[in-house]
Amino acid sequence: MSVQNQQTQVNLHVWKTWQTFWSSTLGQEVLAVETALLKPFLENERGYHLLVIGSCPAASFLETSGIRHTLEWRPALQLAEKESCLIADPAALPLPDDSMDLVILQHSLELFSSPHALLKEAARVTLAKGELVILGFNPVSLWGLARLLPGFMQAEPLRALKKADLISQAKLADWLEFLDLKKEVDHQLFHRPPCNRPGFQQKMRSLDQRLDKKGWPLAGVYVLRIKKRIGSPLRPQPAWKKTGWLPVQPVSSPTRNSLKNR
Repeated sequence: MSVQNQQTQVNLHVWKTWQTFWSSTLGQEVLAVETALLKPFLENERGYHLLVIGSCPAASFLETSGIRHTLEWRPALQLAEKESCLIADPAALPLPDDSMDLVILQHSLELFSSPHALLKEAARVTLAKGELVILGFNPVSLWGLARLLPGFMQAEPLRALKKADLISQAKLADWLEFLDLKKEVDHQLFHRPPCNRPGFQQKMRSLDQRLDKKGWPLAGVYVLRIKKRIGSPLRPQPAWKKTGWLPVQPVSSPTRNSLKNR
């Protein structure tokens, strides 16, 4: 089996594991909170292309997006439920530079073994002055503490996250600085304990909403809106050499318009 096929099998296994989490009561509560935040934001977004690389289908918040052409990543062809799914290694996206108006990484940095490579690729394909949105689980929270408990003391959905490498906002800030990305806005969501009981989650919703507005930094989920700076050093500019009286022209490459649906 080739290295590429092995990586595909690993991504497929991890994806299926995360679907167990997202289909649980706890996962559905987290997804509902994130959708409530992302929906109004996406309604006001304008542009040509939107890329979502996540650990679950993004239909819940893409329905009202102002960007009509959306690409959703999937680990394998059998999981591509629509034509606009992107089947590829997230660390080597088959997309041209500066081609996406908006890229959303929904709990995908925890999903892959090379999160820094994924972030670099997401920044590369983002248009200058375009935006990235990163959603992640906060390790410095009740979620991080719950992962340290023995398996029999954890809520069953949390066991799927046991091996996930949760990335702190401080570590992520260093990566953003290295890639010349600027954090514009951050949101702290889901202050409830990671309990999988429906009654408990329902009782805690009102308290959770009050704490969300205060931006308490120990929340379970963080959402970062990031701008790509102009002149980002993600790729070097080639130095064209003069070779006589004929002007040197760069080889043509795919454009943003070539990504549109037929």
